[in-house]
Amino acid sequence: MTNNPRLMAYTAAAMYGAGLVDGTVEGFLPGDPPFSLVPVLVVGVIFVVLLTVGPRFPRWVLVAFGPIGAVLVAYAMSTTPAPGDAAALYALPVLWMSVFCGRRGAIAIVAWVGLVHTVALLELPAGLSYPGRWIDVMVSTAAIATVALMLERRNERLLERLAAEARTDSLTHLLNRRGFDERAAHELAHARRDGTSLAIVTFDIDYFKRINDEWGHEMGDRVLEWIGEVLLRAAREVDTVARVGGEEFVVLLPGTDEQGAAAFAERVRATLADAGRGDLPAVRVSAGIACADAPAAIGTILQRADSALYEAKRSGRDRAVVFAGH
Repeated sequence: MTNNPRLMAYTAAAMYGAGLVDGTVEGFLPGDPPFSLVPVLVVGVIFVVLLTVGPRFPRWVLVAFGPIGAVLVAYAMSTTPAPGDAAALYALPVLWMSVFCGRRGAIAIVAWVGLVHTVALLELPAGLSYPGRWIDVMVSTAAIATVALMLERRNERLLERLAAEARTDSLTHLLNRRGFDERAAHELAHARRDGTSLAIVTFDIDYFKRINDEWGHEMGDRVLEWIGEVLLRAAREVDTVARVGGEEFVVLLPGTDEQGAAAFAERVRATLADAGRGDLPAVRVSAGIACADAPAAIGTILQRADSALYEAKRSGRDRAVVFAGH
C-alpha cells in the first residue's frame, strides 16, 4: 500500500483529468447522446484543486476522492438517456483505491461501485436497466482490484528483497557494513538507555592474500564462508555478526564486558585452529577487542577495536588483543 500524499494527489488529479477529457470530447462528437454537464464541471474543479493544493491535503481527504469519482461516474450514467460506456470509468477509482489503500480499500471501493451503480441503473429507463449491466461492472471492477493488489504485493516483496540484499553480504549472507551500522545504532540506543555495556570484536584473516595466491580465489571465498559460519555458531542470538571488508569481520556483543568479549574471540580462534576442515587450508585470525559502558558512539568502540586488531597484527598475528588505551 503506497502512502505518499504528493503521489496520491497527482495520480488522483490524473484520474479526474482523464474523466474531464472524456466528458469534454464526447460533448463535441457528432451522434453522441446528450448528457448532463454537471459531473464534467465538478470533475474539472476537482482536477484543478488536486493539481494545485492536493498534496497538502491529509490522507483521509485524499482517500475520499476515490468514492467521489465513482459517484460522479454513476451520476453521469443515470443522466444519459441512452446506452453508453461511462461505466468503463469505474476502473479509474477502483485501480487508484487498490493501489493507495490496499486490500481494505479495494474491497470498499468495489462494494461502493456496486451500490452507486445499482442506484444509477434504477434511475435509467426500464429498457436500459437490466441485471447484466450490473454483473458486467462488478466482475470487471473486482478483476481490476484483484490484479492491482497482486501486482502491488509483488512490488512490495521485490522492494523487501532489494532492501535485504542492500544490507547483506552476498557471499557469506552476513550483514554488510550498512546492515551492521543500522543494527549497531539500534543496540547503541538500548545500551545508552539501560546503562549497559557494548563490546566489539573485529577479526581479520591472517595472510589471506597468500590463501588466494596459492589456492585460488574460489578457495578464498570458501574460507570466508566458513568463517562466517563459525562466527554465527559462536555468537548469541542477540549478537550482530557482519562482514565489513574483504577479509574483515566484526561482531557486536550487547551487554558484554571485556572479559566476555575476549572469551568469545578466543573461542572463535580455537574453533578455527582445532576444528579445521580437511577441504580447506589452515586458517588463523587476529582479533581486536574493545568495550564501553553506555557508549556515546559506536564509531569510538569500533575505532578502538580496529586499533587493538592492528596491535594484534603488529605483534605477530594469530592472537586477540584487548584495547588498552583511554
